[in-house]
Amino acid sequence: MSDQLYNQLTEIKPFINKGDIENNKVSKKGTYWHIDHSLQILNSICEVLEHSNPGDYQPKFSFTKFIIMKTGYIPRGKGRAPKQTLPQNIKTKEELLIELDKAEKAIKSLNTLPSNKTFRHPLFGWLNLEDTIKFMGIHTHHHIKILRDIVK
Repeated sequence: MSDQLYNQLTEIKPFINKGDIENNKVSKKGTYWHIDHSLQILNSICEVLEHSNPGDYQPKFSFTKFIIMKTGYIPRGKGRAPKQTLPQNIKTKEELLIELDKAEKAIKSLNTLPSNKTFRHPLFGWLNLEDTIKFMGIHTHHHIKILRDIVK
């Protein structure tokens, strides 16, 4: 279930090793910012899932969620991430590698979670475990595409 996420982390690692690269034509933020943000999202969602109470789950239709989950595409520059997931300081290569290792372990733990675990997305509302993992893949892919374009 989490193989795609693990493969995405494998793709992120070389971007860490290249150093923090900036390309203002692509993004106002450098590669390390995008990597840090992506890893923060993965690590924090995995933690929320682990401690979630399935009884809190209240699914509700969201058009934005429907479109993004069906297309697998997040338009650039349109979404606004919650403040707590926006990196305040640029991490070092070593710090990012530690976060990457933490994310790898967190993603592996997804396979052992009960299927009724849930996550409340600030825009989409409640997501079940399967949809949460799918969203994590879509979000990570969005930032990998930005990373690729920055280093071109």
